[in-house]
Amino acid sequence: MLSLILAAAIAAAPPPDARPVYHYERTNSDGTMGEDVVVFVEGEGRLSVMKARDRCTPAAYVTGRLDPDTGAPIELVGGRLTPQAEQAPFLWLRPVEGGGRIAIHEGTADAPPSAAVAVDSPWHIYDFDFADLIAHPLAEIAKRAPFSFDLPLILMADGKPTLSNRGRLELSRPVEVVRAGRRALRYRAAGPAFGDAKGYMWFDARSGVLVEAKLPLPNHSEYRDFHLTLVRTTRGAASWHARLAEHWQGCPTATE
Repeated sequence: MLSLILAAAIAAAPPPDARPVYHYERTNSDGTMGEDVVVFVEGEGRLSVMKARDRCTPAAYVTGRLDPDTGAPIELVGGRLTPQAEQAPFLWLRPVEGGGRIAIHEGTADAPPSAAVAVDSPWHIYDFDFADLIAHPLAEIAKRAPFSFDLPLILMADGKPTLSNRGRLELSRPVEVVRAGRRALRYRAAGPAFGDAKGYMWFDARSGVLVEAKLPLPNHSEYRDFHLTLVRTTRGAASWHARLAEHWQGCPTATE
């Protein structure tokens, strides 16, 4: 009888939360200006991102909705991480109805657009640290095929966001290498977005998840260039919420 009860309890137990939480570090290419970039893939077409440097200092909390089939962004919401480990939103980015343009809305989701720019699909917001690409790896990676996308960028200038499109980023057919102890596909990244410069992006050969990117163009005004490295992967909402709470834990005056 006891064995039957135990078997029934095991069968009724919910499966473990295996949703990935990817922990990256973004720096300049020389390793300076380190910032944590943590990507939680909440579900099909939903992700959350935390960006933080030192504990007890202002941190970003960004959420996104993606097309579950293509991974194209439907809406990205920029915000701050509050001491209550919640998002305080202040900026919304969405495609403009009719296609061909994206726009940002400040203050509230239904505010008039404060800036817009023309884009060709597909596109990935550069200052989102490729989180949408991480949450929804492209089919081209699994096929070991070249691909390209537009690279719009939001930068802060005098406390106000500016929106531009750096142009097309072209990734050539990859070469399989070993990177950080794993099989990876190395893409050369070049094109109008970088002018005459070039960089490289490495994707896990099995999962297609971004492992590392070394690019000549910074995605924040205080940086000189861009280096993003996958440090570790944890699993589940508990891991995500623990990382959010850790940022403000024990801070003498927890302010956003």
